[in-house]
Amino acid sequence: MKSALIILFSLFCAVNTSAQEAAVSKIILVRQAEKATDDPRDPSLSEKGKQRAVLLAGLLKDVPVDAFYATPYKRTTETISVLAKANGKETSKYNPMDKKGISALVQAGKGKTIIIAGHSNTIPPLVNSLIGKQEYPLMDDNDYGKIWILVFKGDELV
Repeated sequence: MKSALIILFSLFCAVNTSAQEAAVSKIILVRQAEKATDDPRDPSLSEKGKQRAVLLAGLLKDVPVDAFYATPYKRTTETISVLAKANGKETSKYNPMDKKGISALVQAGKGKTIIIAGHSNTIPPLVNSLIGKQEYPLMDDNDYGKIWILVFKGDELV
């Protein structure tokens, strides 16, 4: 998993430096890290999930992020909060079922880098919607290791 993340990160940086003239938008999508069993309706991250959140922040520490979005659950906010704090930012809430709201936050992120944290059943459909094809199935409940980095030049996926 670590080598795959490094490759994705390297590709992200290569595209970032090559597109100087056109507005380049970057959308980084992550599933929330492992959750605890403290509250069945709105659990926090488990210790393993907190460690994963720290690893995510370390992986993306050199990427300047303009905005952070999480669903209105503790586990999604906690997954990206370490990185958001390192960037001096707050995390905004979004409703993963509100397509117009998601479209508005993506439009507001044009020319910027944003991170969106969601769930095993919301992130893959969002990625599919953004890339315009049904490529990614819903994630297994035990799959916490995927990160999608989508780079757009204007409205085109690069």
